[in-house]
Amino acid sequence: MASGLGLIGAGLKTKEQAFKGLNVAASEEARNTAMQKQLEGQMAAAEMSQAATLTSAGGMAGAYAGAKAGAGAGPVGALIGATVGFLFSKII
Repeated sequence: MASGLGLIGAGLKTKEQAFKGLNVAASEEARNTAMQKQLEGQMAAAEMSQAATLTSAGGMAGAYAGAKAGAGAGPVGALIGATVGFLFSKII
C-alpha cells in the first residue's frame, strides 16, 4: 500500500489488517449462524418424527387393546392410545 511513508504507512497497514480481521470474524459469524439454523431445523424435524412415531405406536396399541375389549372399543382405544402417545412425545 503506502510503504515508505513512516507513521502514515504503518497506520494504513494496521487499518488494512484490522479490516481483514473483521472480514474473517464476520465470515465466521455468518457460518455459525447458518449452522445454528440448520441444527434448529434438524431438531424440529426430529421432534416431529418422534411425535409421529409415538402417536402411531400409541394408536396401534390402543386399537389392539380396544379390539381385545370388544369390537366397538377399538376406535376409542386407538384414539386414547394416539393421544397418550402424542402427549408422551411432548414430555420426552
